[in-house]
Amino acid sequence: PHDLSCAISLTRQSTMRLLISFLLLSSTVSAQKIGPKGPITSHFQDWLVANGYETDNFERSDVGGNGSFGGKQKNSDKIEKEPVIFIHGNGDTALYAQAPLATGWSRSIQYFLEQNYTQGEIYATTWGDAWGSGNILDTYSTMHTCANLITLRRFIEAVLKYTKAPKVDIIAHSLGVPIARRVIKGGTIIGTDGNCTLGPPLGSRVDTFLGIAGPNYGLCVCQMAQTFPSWCNALDGLYPGYTCQDQVLCAYTSSSCKQENYSNFLERLNNDTKNREADHIFAMWSDVDEVLLFRGMTWGKPTSRIPNMNGRWISDRNSHTAMKDLTELRQYEAVVHHSI
Repeated sequence: PHDLSCAISLTRQSTMRLLISFLLLSSTVSAQKIGPKGPITSHFQDWLVANGYETDNFERSDVGGNGSFGGKQKNSDKIEKEPVIFIHGNGDTALYAQAPLATGWSRSIQYFLEQNYTQGEIYATTWGDAWGSGNILDTYSTMHTCANLITLRRFIEAVLKYTKAPKVDIIAHSLGVPIARRVIKGGTIIGTDGNCTLGPPLGSRVDTFLGIAGPNYGLCVCQMAQTFPSWCNALDGLYPGYTCQDQVLCAYTSSSCKQENYSNFLERLNNDTKNREADHIFAMWSDVDEVLLFRGMTWGKPTSRIPNMNGRWISDRNSHTAMKDLTELRQYEAVVHHSI
């Protein structure tokens, strides 16, 4: 009888755990279902077609309604706030599509809408192959390519022209951070898919740039991998360099050193201090990021730092994805009040 009662008790406990897990999962799914709806509005789509952007595929219908967001509902809608452009990381999507990697910017966009932003003041598109759509392996070998950079450059330019806003705010996550920084700085790119020119710097048209958990100085897991996997390559990948002056342990240096001879894409980006990303530059990262690893350190400094940034915030508990999904208030504070 005693064993039977114990078994019944354990069964009840297990059932309750399953019920709680199911309710939590259901509430999460429900929250996503009632979240912001894409894609970009027909008003914005019509404008894109009429202004030479028809072939850019900013709508990303191949991803479904989650492939994009933004635009006015009708011509008389007014743009009163500085438009915010959200740029996701590798394999992600504009809006929530599929956990765990393609959670998109749904939570952030929903929060901004609740603070009286309109759909005409918030924009996002999916770049590259997304998790659950296309070949996810391809997206890890075509990150900083001309194709992706030109797509995002044209998207930002389109939003500026469409809204007629003097400036926009840009929030980027993960690999979207160095991509967005390069897109803003413009110039010539040497990529694995060829060379291209992005155009003149756009920093004067950006009020606030917020980079979340971005690998701006490469990743230490790529120290011994200049060519394989491809996203670690030394041309436009995340290669941090084999050594740093007299230091050989990438994540844990015994003294400070000047990082050199790392990813050509990243080194040129970080050395270009003349062209700022925005009037106000902020960065956020987590000490327990399971993607950046080693407390996010690369040769003795946080890889998510941005040269000449105006402020930063460091989490001691958020995962890589949670740094995007659970920091909507700080994102709002950065673009509206220029504080973090």
